[in-house]
Order: sequence, then structure tokens, then C-alpha cells
Amino acid sequence: MLPDKIALAQAVCTRLCHDLGGAVGALANALDLMDGAAGDAMDVARDASAIMDRRIRFYRAAVGAGCGDCRVDELAQAAEGLTLGRRAMIDFNDLDSTIVLPAHLAQAVLLALWTAIDGLPRGGAVRVGGDLEGGISIWPDGPSAAWPPILSAGLAGEPMQFTARNVSVPLLVSVSASAGIRLEMLHGRTGVAAPLLMTAFTRN
Repeated sequence: MLPDKIALAQAVCTRLCHDLGGAVGALANALDLMDGAAGDAMDVARDASAIMDRRIRFYRAAVGAGCGDCRVDELAQAAEGLTLGRRAMIDFNDLDSTIVLPAHLAQAVLLALWTAIDGLPRGGAVRVGGDLEGGISIWPDGPSAAWPPILSAGLAGEPMQFTARNVSVPLLVSVSASAGIRLEMLHGRTGVAAPLLMTAFTRN
């Protein structure tokens, strides 16, 4: 069982995604019916609709009901909401493409990707590598790339003073602890954000 506060946050997110998803779907359908309409305003509306749809899908998977067991391509699809409209990408090339991530690990990885994306203030890439046996490593790579400072406190088991801007960190730490996933910051190269290693020991 997840801690009551985390379970409540997930239930709230699931409800919000459900309610907002319906409105975004209606907007997307309306834009489809206007197919062929030209102009900058229509292009902006279509782009915004696509971004909202993918963001809601991401939040539902990462913070809400989860995405179930995920292949790497399914994980990449779920993470699209993090990069659309931003100067950032997620590179899965070093992740074993044949693995299937169990649901609890997939959700924790999505939260780690969210945290890493927030560590790219000037754009760049989030690198993902590894496998199920040795662990999955994630790190932000770009100009001024850095993990949020409160992540160190969370990894050390210390209180985290979080805000709306870094709320992914306490979610990542709490969900990982509940699911039996060890989070460990590895040694990185000078001037480069260190990789976060995620190793699953038990299944929730």
C-alpha cells in the first residue's frame, strides 16, 4: 500500500486527468472537423491541443493511475508529454529495448524523467540507460544541467522543502520507497550531472 497522502495525490491526479482529458478530447475533435482551415491561429490551436493531450497522458501515467507494465517504446510514448513544446528531448538509446518495465518501476522512471527534465533550464537531453538486472540510470545532459537540490535531501532521508516547481521529487522518493526501488546517485564527470541509478528489489 502506498502512504495515504501519496495515494490521495494519485487519486486526485487521476480524477483531474479524467475530467480535463474529456475537454481536451472534445477540443481536438472540433479542430479535426475544421481540417483544412489555414492560418497561424489554427496552427497554434492544433499544437496546443496536442501538447495538452500528451501532458495529461503523462500526468495520468506518472502521478495518477499509472501505465501498467511498459515496453520501452510505450514508456517513451508516455513520456512525450514532458518534451512537447520544450527545448528538451529524452534519449532512450542506451536502455535495453527488449525489456518490459513492471508497473511500479515504470511509474517511478516517469517521475525520475520529470525530475530530470526540470533540471534542464536551457534545454538539452535526458539520457536513459541500463537494464532491469543492473538498474536503470537517468541523468539530465545540457547547458547548466543539474538535479533539483532537494533530491539530495530526499535520497538521504531528510525532510524535503518542496514547492509546485519541484513536486516531482517527493513523489519520486515516496513512490520508489513504497515500491522497493532503491535510488542511488552515482559519481558523474566534472561539470556533468551525475546519473541517478534506480534498482528494483521487490514488486508492490
